[in-house]
Amino acid sequence: MDTAFATVLAADLAGPAGRAPDPARRAALDALRAVAAAHGGRELSGAGTGLLVTFAGAAAAVRCAVEMQRAAAAAGTAPPRIGIAAGETAVGGDGGDGPALLARRLCDAAASGGIVAADVVRQVAGPSLEQVVRPAAGLRLPGIDERVATAEVLWRDDADADDPGAPPPETPSREITVVVADDQRLLRAGFRVILDSEPDMRVVGEAADGEAAVDVVRRRRPDVVLMDIRMPGLDGLAAAERILSEPGLRTAVVMLTTFDRDEYVFEALRIGASGFLLKDTPADRLLDAVRVAADGDALLAPSITRRLVERFARAARPDAAGPHPRLAALTAREREVLRLVAGGLSNAEIAAELVLGESTVKTHVARLLSKLGLRDRVQAVVLAYETGFVTPAPDED
Repeated sequence: MDTAFATVLAADLAGPAGRAPDPARRAALDALRAVAAAHGGRELSGAGTGLLVTFAGAAAAVRCAVEMQRAAAAAGTAPPRIGIAAGETAVGGDGGDGPALLARRLCDAAASGGIVAADVVRQVAGPSLEQVVRPAAGLRLPGIDERVATAEVLWRDDADADDPGAPPPETPSREITVVVADDQRLLRAGFRVILDSEPDMRVVGEAADGEAAVDVVRRRRPDVVLMDIRMPGLDGLAAAERILSEPGLRTAVVMLTTFDRDEYVFEALRIGASGFLLKDTPADRLLDAVRVAADGDALLAPSITRRLVERFARAARPDAAGPHPRLAALTAREREVLRLVAGGLSNAEIAAELVLGESTVKTHVARLLSKLGLRDRVQAVVLAYETGFVTPAPDED
């Protein structure tokens, strides 16, 4: 039977007395259904005063639970008890397996108006919700063999003076679509959990080899593809080169590998990859890389950037007579921006350095890339050192 990692939310309006539903409670349950649907939830079951809903990501389930409680409070109805669990579940199942059972038990353990989650939900919900989901005590639950580590989800406006439990008021309007290509199924599943937990990201496809990666990218046209370098058949570098040379395809490629080797790094940069990260990169840096790549920028691990600079700096031959001919088309301001880009500064840092607006810096970067015929700022760094426009500091020799 096929399985998938899912987050399950159980809500109950019965209260400790377990009363049968009345018309007001049925209306309140319908209101909870509407909130769940708005957050992308799929109802598994709903009878009496209870509701069981599954979500693709933990963050969506947490935000749904918070909104359910706030909607009930605003309507003046009794707030539900809510439990949230995450884990492997049968695809298309009826909610009778592990995470659904645990969500029900956590719901039973919650007080009226409380949201109790399994601690794994806190772990995969992502850094954007770290102030919303707080670690709590372990619980012994009926029908569960081991003590369950739990977390509390904060939702009341008076929970803290600064209301750290308040989720962002709106889901970001631009969703970043991602394809994950790796020959290891568990790694693909792990990347999917991390990415789908973010409100502005959605995994739209997976591939276990290079040929499949090219095919799914052509069909789904994602913003970003996470590409493992070493895969059976067509390897990741060859697949990335096909994707990046495809006319009209705007997908950015971020290479992932366990091998931090120069020949991989420089070949990836040569074909126009927007990033190169090791597979043990922390989740927050992976998410940053996806967002940066989707925005048309580039990101590299610091150790890789250092070697990149040193390699091209050794080969550089500064032109004492003036700017390299390839850079002659740049304005003075654009050359200044290029120098700072080559120094590893972000757009925000360049804006602060030059006392400019960040949007103005983005315009300068876009223009200099266009004039130089470059894909992204990584290639701009390469060109700056290769031509001798920028030379390494003494401690880089």
